[in-house]
Amino acid sequence: MKLTAADVAKLAEGDLRGDGALPIFGAAPLDKACEADLAFLADPAQASAALASRAGCLLAPRGSEEALKDFKGTAVFTKNPKYAFMLALRLVEAEVRPLPPPGIHPSAVVSPSARIGSDTHIGPFAVIGDGVTVSGGAVIGAQCYIGHNARIGANTRLYPGVKVMDGCEIGVKCIIHSGAVIGSDGYGYISPRGRHEKIPQIGKVVIEDEVEIGANTVIDRAALEATLIGGGTKIDNLVHIAHNVRIGKHCLIIAQAGIAGSTVIGNNAVIAGQAGISDHLTIGDNTVVMGKTGVMASLGPNQIVFGHTARPRLQAMKIEALLSRLPEMSRTLHKIKKQLGIE
Repeated sequence: MKLTAADVAKLAEGDLRGDGALPIFGAAPLDKACEADLAFLADPAQASAALASRAGCLLAPRGSEEALKDFKGTAVFTKNPKYAFMLALRLVEAEVRPLPPPGIHPSAVVSPSARIGSDTHIGPFAVIGDGVTVSGGAVIGAQCYIGHNARIGANTRLYPGVKVMDGCEIGVKCIIHSGAVIGSDGYGYISPRGRHEKIPQIGKVVIEDEVEIGANTVIDRAALEATLIGGGTKIDNLVHIAHNVRIGKHCLIIAQAGIAGSTVIGNNAVIAGQAGISDHLTIGDNTVVMGKTGVMASLGPNQIVFGHTARPRLQAMKIEALLSRLPEMSRTLHKIKKQLGIE
């Protein structure tokens, strides 16, 4: 990382105290940082940890200047040190994990009818089908498959092994990690003659701008129209989103969550790890479904729910606390019934 402390202060829109010319070569946690590293302090109450750190440059919250007056290195005081540290890490990432250079690898198979934008990278053994559009600045990693008439937006990155099936649309500045499948068939069957017969799934998946999708996540195509992932939504690894689901903007969906068909998730919702949401439901804006919660009825906005069958969080927590007391309560009830001559 080729930065100085003054560069960090500018990036953080912060106030510099110390040597602005100090070169910074890396980033590290407070307890691991050395004189060449950038570190950050999120909570002024932990100032003692910062004072013990060997970090050459420290991002710290405004208002902690007095608490850090004995810090030996250079300090930058800013409104949000963690966010400023993240901005610096982006610069580090650009150096240690640079994007592959533009160009099409000789082993890639690209249909003559595909439209490939400028400054696009297509890696080894990638397959680009008929009628595909890959916009400028996109990165298509090794062994990716882009099906017929699919669209990949500008500056979107597909890590190696991603599959985008026929007709699906990926927006601008998306990130899709290895093993993800976008547009697999939805799970739809009818049984009119005593056996399961597949319902053709002829819809698509539409992923809006700035969405990130984790490794080995699967998003099924709609039966007729579109499974939709709203802009800015971030989806973790190993998530399954079924056909016809519509997910709002800026949602967080955590590992191993499952969302059944035709459910609608509002904006800014959080679906935590291993949560399961049944089909044809509506989850309101800003609602949080906590980990391992099973949702079998629609939820309004601004709720926090928890439990095997989703209940308001506080009610669910009280029930969980009472469960451990059931044996004692049973013995007490037995004694009372005996004293009353009921048994």
